[in-house]
Amino acid sequence: MKRFRNLLEFRLWYTLSYHRMKLKLAKNPRKGVCECCQKKCWTNIHHWLYRYTYTDVRKNNRLALNYTTEVCYPDHELGEALRRLFNVDAKMKIRTSNVLVKRLIELRAEAIARGETGWKKRV
Repeated sequence: MKRFRNLLEFRLWYTLSYHRMKLKLAKNPRKGVCECCQKKCWTNIHHWLYRYTYTDVRKNNRLALNYTTEVCYPDHELGEALRRLFNVDAKMKIRTSNVLVKRLIELRAEAIARGETGWKKRV
């Protein structure tokens, strides 16, 4: 049974979606821990911004990991709603008492700061 399980866990590549495009990565970009609620669970990579063109990402798949956070499915859905709100007005201020929404807004700011520093180095 253990050999069969090891066979199932062995992968030649890991997939990641970037704006409806499937990418193949050699290493698993997921750690399996939600950055928002700090639980160990199945996670999704959430993109806060899509700054790169398809051709840029095809040339360098690692660019797809900029401006991202790793969150569980419920937090990913909240993040999608927040991204749509921030796409309308990037300087929007949101006041809320919900801890998850506050944490997602903090994660967004951190991801954008990390992505911007990496993005400026490549230009």
